[in-house]
Amino acid sequence: MADITLIELVSMGQEDRDERLAYLGIDRVKRERLSSLTGFVEGIADDLVERFYDHLNSFAATRVFLSDPTLVVRLKSAQRAHLISLTSGAFDEAYFESRLRVGLTHALISLEPQWYIGAYMAQLSIMTAGLFEHFDDPDDVRDSIDALTKAVMLDIELAIDAYIYGGFVERSLADSHRAAAERATAALAARDEQEARKEELLRMVVHDIRSPVTAMMSTARVGLRRASDLTVAPGKQFRLIEDAGVHVLQIIDNMLTIARVTRGQLPISLEAFDVGQVVAECVHELQEYASQAQHTLIYEGDSAVEVESLDQTLVRRMVFNLATNAIRHTPEATQIWVRCVLESERCMITVADDGPGLPRNVLEQLDAVLSGTGARSEGAYLDSGLGLPFCALACERLGGRLSVDTGTTTGTRFVIDLPVAAGVFE
Repeated sequence: MADITLIELVSMGQEDRDERLAYLGIDRVKRERLSSLTGFVEGIADDLVERFYDHLNSFAATRVFLSDPTLVVRLKSAQRAHLISLTSGAFDEAYFESRLRVGLTHALISLEPQWYIGAYMAQLSIMTAGLFEHFDDPDDVRDSIDALTKAVMLDIELAIDAYIYGGFVERSLADSHRAAAERATAALAARDEQEARKEELLRMVVHDIRSPVTAMMSTARVGLRRASDLTVAPGKQFRLIEDAGVHVLQIIDNMLTIARVTRGQLPISLEAFDVGQVVAECVHELQEYASQAQHTLIYEGDSAVEVESLDQTLVRRMVFNLATNAIRHTPEATQIWVRCVLESERCMITVADDGPGLPRNVLEQLDAVLSGTGARSEGAYLDSGLGLPFCALACERLGGRLSVDTGTTTGTRFVIDLPVAAGVFE
């Protein structure tokens, strides 16, 4: 079987070749003009090639292909023949085939099209300057430049076809994607290293805070055991110190949890359990704390709210955060309801109060607050700035969502919406 030609591979039949020549205006007159320039091109070819290679050597992108002296000798010889063939005027199948092969060769060595096409322009510029010296008649110069330019444009067209057929575009895109992936990987590694340093610093700070807070709480508890009446000094002060210590430790836990969640490192322990029972236990544990502020803390819920796969510790911490905020930030004698029910295969935990509610400016910024980027110290529930972001992130980690009911004129109602099986929130 005869070797298949590039013309056949790119489906460039006679009709297509004729159409290309006609579109560029390479007619009989132009071919004759090119043929008349053969002697001129042969006369300047050696000088043109030397000047052209001096031009290539002045750019790093093209100089890299000219490091082998033996190869350069062959290239110069081929370049000389190529220049002279521009004036052949043949433009037959063999001419098209040779031009395609030259373009494909450059594509396969990964010479970027900008340099290959630019090389034609450099050659044409040198030949144009020579034409002004060769001809006295301006019309001869004009017609010769026009004919040579059209021949060069045909070469460039065929080179582009060869680059496309040779897969240069695909290789360039692959190289670009690979370089982008390497840059992204390096950036992620640098970010991970920075985050690791920040987390280590956070752990050190937390350790330095936790130790004295724990010591103060221990001292307060000793005082509480000795105090006969917790409603007056010094028992009342000892109780306040212990409560403040509990709150600080809760903030510390939230800081660590948020750091782990945002880095995707928060461990989750999934299990089947009765969420209603867990929520009821939280309410029971907070009853004494609520009574000190004369709050009425009420639990309402189904007899059993069984789930298949949730993290009991995270659920407990979310309820403690929201209920503690309600106790700390609503006026004395406020009623607080904690509710847990099963609705449409969803576990719904609600913490509501009949206090004054969140200020309007806080409600307007609530979405940002829940994402951890919003207001700090804006009033009820926002003093530490970490409780709501922690609850929102913990809900998200379990496939759920934290929301606030802003439709009521009084009170605040937070809703923890969790799936019965973790990770199926829609």
